[in-house]
Amino acid sequence: MTSAERRRLTAVARGVEPADLYLHGGTLLNVYTGEVYPANVAIKGARIAYVGAREELVGPRTAAVDCRGRILCPGYIDPHVHPAHLVTPSALAGYLLPLGTTTVFADTLQFWELGGLAAFRGVADRLARSPLKFYWMIRVHGQSRSPDEPRRFPLRDLARALAHPWVVAVGEVTRWPEVWGGSAHLLRRLQLAHDRRRRVEGHTAGADAEKMAALAAGGLTSDHEPITAEEALARARQGIAVMLRESSLRPDLVALLDVLKEAPALVSRLMLTADGSMPAFIHAHGFTDHLIRVALERGVAPVDAYRMATLNPATYFGLDADLGGIAPGRYADVCVLRDLAEPRPETVIARGRVAASGGRLLAAVPSVPWRRVFTSPRARLTVRWRARPEDFRLPPSSRYPVIRLVSAVITKLEERPLGPGDLHAALVDRGGRWVAPGVVAGFGERVDGLASTLSTDFNILVLGRSPEAMARAVNRLLDVHGGVVLVEGAAVAYELALPLGGIMTRGSLEDAAGWEGALRAALVARGYPHHEPLFTLFFLAADFLPAVRLSPLGVWDVRRSRVLLPSRRRR
Repeated sequence: MTSAERRRLTAVARGVEPADLYLHGGTLLNVYTGEVYPANVAIKGARIAYVGAREELVGPRTAAVDCRGRILCPGYIDPHVHPAHLVTPSALAGYLLPLGTTTVFADTLQFWELGGLAAFRGVADRLARSPLKFYWMIRVHGQSRSPDEPRRFPLRDLARALAHPWVVAVGEVTRWPEVWGGSAHLLRRLQLAHDRRRRVEGHTAGADAEKMAALAAGGLTSDHEPITAEEALARARQGIAVMLRESSLRPDLVALLDVLKEAPALVSRLMLTADGSMPAFIHAHGFTDHLIRVALERGVAPVDAYRMATLNPATYFGLDADLGGIAPGRYADVCVLRDLAEPRPETVIARGRVAASGGRLLAAVPSVPWRRVFTSPRARLTVRWRARPEDFRLPPSSRYPVIRLVSAVITKLEERPLGPGDLHAALVDRGGRWVAPGVVAGFGERVDGLASTLSTDFNILVLGRSPEAMARAVNRLLDVHGGVVLVEGAAVAYELALPLGGIMTRGSLEDAAGWEGALRAALVARGYPHHEPLFTLFFLAADFLPAVRLSPLGVWDVRRSRVLLPSRRRR
């Protein structure tokens, strides 16, 4: 904020200059003191100028919002968001604003992998004036090991990205075993954040309590992966800030809140996150408002429940002078609630303007010129190569390293001959240079051919019982420039085109929720037994989750860090 902006704010606070927007007659939830009391809020530009009882701050051009009988609460903040799951960040923002979320701390992996530093800057710069504020986390490594990773994540570009004014953290760091082991290579990358006083977002799924000291010493400052109250407490005891998750992948919040029974004071550090929930979940339940509701239903005191979604994340990221509360100098982000028991707001103020009312979006969210962000043929999937059935044939063997799905995302290794219900599988380079073949069990024994560009590796994941159908699915996927294609024999049984990098549609979140439901139904009809097929596709290439994955190197044994079945060049 400039000194000129501060002069205008002080002029309004002194009564010398009228407010641009005036919220009068409301009852303020003060997250700093825990009080609830009558107060008016005067706003100048994008910031709050005055909070108190005075009435004379209105001029002839001041817009007024009558808040009598209503609660004024800070706009909600999600500290760990994946903003490009099927829909664009702009479409996500347009859906979240009426739900009360006015700030997100967002991942950049998709943009970075498909366009590097230039793509990230293009997205961040375009969204810098969005009514829903986007702060960003920069990845320092890929999600699936490959020989060209150093080229994709050069230190110079990472340092430049961390200098962007809307970047606040490195994250999420999924290779926690390397942090625990003192990897000089990875710790040097994390140091880029520490040198700039940025946070380091951890992902420590599977790490036991005894490993927490080394992870904290290695520089991880937060973690959103605890799935039990005991795991949350183990991290908090080492000074690691804990984000409690409730998402379409893991609805863990009810159990996680039990940590407050053991350590009530921890409520001042806890944060709530929907961690990359898919559109259907958001459409059905909500977003940060849903998390607050769950906390309230679990018996958390209202001021604490709201703090976990407002002041706590702002304080953790060092932005509490700008975010997280209704006070002078802060961004004018306010939820007008009928009652503290119902976190879904009636009216939402964001950056000093009425952004939503009655569940309808009123503010304009900037769009991103994606053709200028994703410029390469690989990113756009405007490629000439086409798949052939022989690309998916397995090498002759009496035993294969079979990837057995035991949940939507967790796998186990079975070394055995091919059996009933096993699917051929492959990860295929977007450019058609290589293929990593494998076998997947427990996905759906009646899937002929399924191809998707929704993976943490952003190459093409293929599954099926018929190599011919698999090739048809891949080729149709290339024709529509990415997405998900399900083939039954010679016919396309389901198709979701995601022409923006193969990861996003130009449609709305409501549209995407419907498409997601249709995909789930199509896969369940073919034997899919788990609750979240999109995350299954997304994480089959994620070589940081147990126990075995497809990667550009081949079938990867996560626990032993070794290739079990190597990738090969396409001919």
